Amino acid sequence: MITVACVCWGDKFSDRYVQNLQAMVKRNTTIEHEFVCLSDRDIEGVKTKRLMSGYQGWWNKLQLFHAGFDFQQRVVYLDLDTLVVNNMDWLLEYNGTFMGIEDLGCVNTHQPHLKNVLQSGVMAWNYSMHHKIWEAFKTNPDSTRRYRGDGEFLQTLIPPYARDLLQRQYPNKLKSYKYQVYNEGVDKDLSIVCFHGRPSIEQAIEETVQTPRATYHPQKWIKDHWRV
Repeated sequence: MITVACVCWGDKFSDRYVQNLQAMVKRNTTIEHEFVCLSDRDIEGVKTKRLMSGYQGWWNKLQLFHAGFDFQQRVVYLDLDTLVVNNMDWLLEYNGTFMGIEDLGCVNTHQPHLKNVLQSGVMAWNYSMHHKIWEAFKTNPDSTRRYRGDGEFLQTLIPPYARDLLQRQYPNKLKSYKYQVYNEGVDKDLSIVCFHGRPSIEQAIEETVQTPRATYHPQKWIKDHWRV
């Protein structure tokens, strides 16, 4: 058994994001798993475990590494703004020590400094081997001031030799919606589409969104995947 986890805190994402993510995972894997959401509230139809209070925003994601949640030995984590479009057995079958994504901006020619930079939008790890991550965060309360987010904290704490980068390990399986999928579309190899910033998944379905670098028009095909 594998734990597939997400984190929902505050009002940035509605319960619908959790429910749809659970359904997408179930449709797109043949591997037995337990879907769990760490949250500050109960979510209908989803197994939830309560987050410890006192942490804000993305810092709550580091609670994934707390020993007290009693996850399975293997854990896969997905951000809520993730779209699963094809079979993801490969991700649940990953058996390395720790894997996260390479910063999604690394595909942009104007952001070469983001190559080899770890981020936390999708992760997979050996649960019992990484409780030290939570301990390091808990015992250093200034981390929320020293680092710009949980991804930067993990990038600093986990050395390159102790981690895999998903896009290097599994080429073409995961892509950025803004930087790749919006223009290129979904091909047969792609499993996971990461939304980040604007447009959100809901915006990408219904709205035209203008950003400093591009305009994104609604894409109705997203609704085929983002549903219960």
